[in-house]
Amino acid sequence: MKKYTFFLLFTLLLSCSYAQDYAKYWVQFSDKNDSPFSVSRPEEFLSQRALQLRQKHQIAVDETDLPVNASYIQQVLDMDSTMRLCTRSKWLNGITVYCEHEGVLDSILQLPFVRFAERTVTMSEPETSPDTPFVFARDRREFARTYYAKDWNTGDFDYGLAGPQIRINNGHWLHRMGYCGETMRMMIMDAGFQNADTLFVFRNLQQDQRLLGARNLVQPEVNPFVKHSHGTNVLSCIAAYVPGKMVGTAPKVEVYLYKTEDARSENKVEEDNWVAGLELADSLGCQVLNSSLGYTKFDDSTQVRTYGDLNGLVSRASQAAAIAAAKGMIVCNSAGNEGSGKWRYLGAPADARDILTVGAVDSKGKIASFSSHGPASDGRVKPDVCAVGSGCYVSSPGGFIHMSFGTSFSSPIMSGMVTCLWQAFPEKSNFEIMEAVRRSSDRYETSDTLYGYGLPDMLKAYNLLLQPDNATLSISTDAFVADNNLFDFRLVMPNGNNSPKTIEVTAASPALKKPVVRTFTVNNMADECSLKLPALSKKEKYRIYDLEIRVPGHETLHYVIGQECAAELK
Repeated sequence: MKKYTFFLLFTLLLSCSYAQDYAKYWVQFSDKNDSPFSVSRPEEFLSQRALQLRQKHQIAVDETDLPVNASYIQQVLDMDSTMRLCTRSKWLNGITVYCEHEGVLDSILQLPFVRFAERTVTMSEPETSPDTPFVFARDRREFARTYYAKDWNTGDFDYGLAGPQIRINNGHWLHRMGYCGETMRMMIMDAGFQNADTLFVFRNLQQDQRLLGARNLVQPEVNPFVKHSHGTNVLSCIAAYVPGKMVGTAPKVEVYLYKTEDARSENKVEEDNWVAGLELADSLGCQVLNSSLGYTKFDDSTQVRTYGDLNGLVSRASQAAAIAAAKGMIVCNSAGNEGSGKWRYLGAPADARDILTVGAVDSKGKIASFSSHGPASDGRVKPDVCAVGSGCYVSSPGGFIHMSFGTSFSSPIMSGMVTCLWQAFPEKSNFEIMEAVRRSSDRYETSDTLYGYGLPDMLKAYNLLLQPDNATLSISTDAFVADNNLFDFRLVMPNGNNSPKTIEVTAASPALKKPVVRTFTVNNMADECSLKLPALSKKEKYRIYDLEIRVPGHETLHYVIGQECAAELK
């Protein structure tokens, strides 16, 4: 009898163990019927800042902005005692849930309001219930050594080891003009941000209270500042400020740090975490989002992604990235590090439409062998642009500035510069900013599958945005920085007009007592004008000039050009 009882108990325990099935599921609903929310009351689900940005750029609030139907969510949760809500997506009208019992997917699919559902990760052990989720305490931290060097106010930063990775794209000229990210808000999504809340390289970010929030969308109870260095490395490319050692590309930006990457595995659920984070960025009024994440191959062999899927329409993350663009945001995403591997191509959401996908070059502008190739499978140019990601410098969680490699770093280097550029032209739309960045690139007319449009020139992008929409004239130049005190340019007339023109050029700088004024006769559009600028004094590192070009019978052209001493050009 005892043997029989023991055998029965063993059989029951064994059957129960088979019934345990730790997993997460994506559940997409068919509608938002009977919603208590309305597009006429957007303040109930969007922040005031987000609404101001929408109004500023004339972007309507629509049904995709409405929260997911709470009744649908509750009915799914009521299906099993272990069912738990993880994340939600109002744009894609779905949720991610966790459950510990097998067979639940079939039951979910039978619900009349469910459009689609799939398992997104199978877990080897149960997920901890987040009874006490991590809460970020935003406070002003004091450091034993805190200082705002002189360059903090002038924007003429001593970038230290980070200099080449900023100068190659002329990002330093934006800083010198005073555009360092102030008033701009960015979200960074990554795998974790170890010590980013206390690290000395971010002391100004913390003291100025520009670290606005942090959240863990993978394990809500776990502090995102405890583990994983990748997000810390990424953040340093943007927000570090240690003069003489490392300064980031947007050192005065406001940031949110969200953990969406689950380092325990590689599965579709991470894309759904990514979508949830992106939507929160929009709701919080972030203008720019950096993601140094990408998905091509999953641990679950049944979740197969092919190159043909990289058209911006298959991955939910890629779909959401395009929606974010439609709602006014700029998403910068790393192209990926598969260029020298078997896969070779970019991943998702790097394939998304209307974002900036960033490849990696070295400090000389040569493409990195690991930088993932384009194009998108539907033929769109990818990557969009490139920045330094091979031999770039980042900060470790211990505060050590070291060399690193990956498009994970070219993307934040670029996203910081894009943020500063947008700060200079807040009235411009995200699409106008992105197009100026692409057009300023050195391969814009000859794009390829490695560089995309190439390396953007932020000073050129600035000047492109400076021109009025109805301009009939422009200039063509190899660079907006004088070479050996000479600024060379050609006048570009409408319809190839080659009639002789006498033009007057004025270059004014606060460093000069009086402007430089020159007159040129242009016989045809092939004629080059060479404006000689006064040499810099021994004490001057650079000058910034406001350039005016007057052409009789046409509008006056306005540009900004730079002049640097030889030591700065090295």
